[in-house]
This record gives sequence, C-alpha cells and structure tokens, in this order.
Amino acid sequence: MKVITLAKKLYYSTKLTNSTNKPKTKWNIIKAITNNQKKSNSMPVMETEGKLTTHRQTIAEKFNTYYISVADNITNNNQTKNTIDNSNKKDPLSYLYSSFQQSFTSIKLKNTTTGEIEKIITELKHKTHADMTK
Repeated sequence: MKVITLAKKLYYSTKLTNSTNKPKTKWNIIKAITNNQKKSNSMPVMETEGKLTTHRQTIAEKFNTYYISVADNITNNNQTKNTIDNSNKKDPLSYLYSSFQQSFTSIKLKNTTTGEIEKIITELKHKTHADMTK
C-alpha cells in the first residue's frame, strides 16, 4: 500500500514540476484525486417519535417544523424583551440608555468646510491596483 501512495506522490510531483501552468495543474491534480473518492450512497436516517425513519419527506417535514419553532421562539422572546413603556416612546435617548449596559462614549462633531475636506482628500496616499491586491 505504501508503494502505491509513494508512486502517486512521485507522479503528481513530477507532473507539477514539469508544468508550465502550475495553478491549472494543481487544480487538475486536486480534481483527479477528489473524483476518485467513493461517494456515499447512504440514506439519511432520523429518529422521530422513537422510531428510525429514512423517508425523505418525513425527515424534511421534521426539520421544517423544528426550524419554524426556533424562529417563532426567537421572535416571541425578542418581543417581550423589546417592549417599550410609554415614557421611553417619548424620549428615545432614555430608551437607549436603559437598553444598553455600558455607557456611550462622547462624540462631538463640529462644522467643516469644503476646503478642509479637499485638503484631507489630497493628502490621502494614492493607491494603485497592485497596492490593493496585497
């Protein structure tokens, strides 16, 4: 068995070394190796109501029922968590402060001129396509 494995390694290594288009050769080698794998023909099996079933429609319906119930549970939990009392409806900042545990950092904005923006843009380093692909 080791002889076959070593022979395959040598074969693919030689093929890659002698190649003029290495990326294409690599993909062809990968395709050749992975296509030799036997595909599983096993039937999906699921336990439902204490019994094993391979019936695809039954399995699909069970998955569908499960994921619908998960979505419903998430929706119901979020609705109870996100209820806003009347005082918070009038003051959005109070609602935000009560909803988030950590404090907000202070952000102060000031007016700017088009000249300041143009200056910042001209000071930016120009990038070529080669710079972006690194």
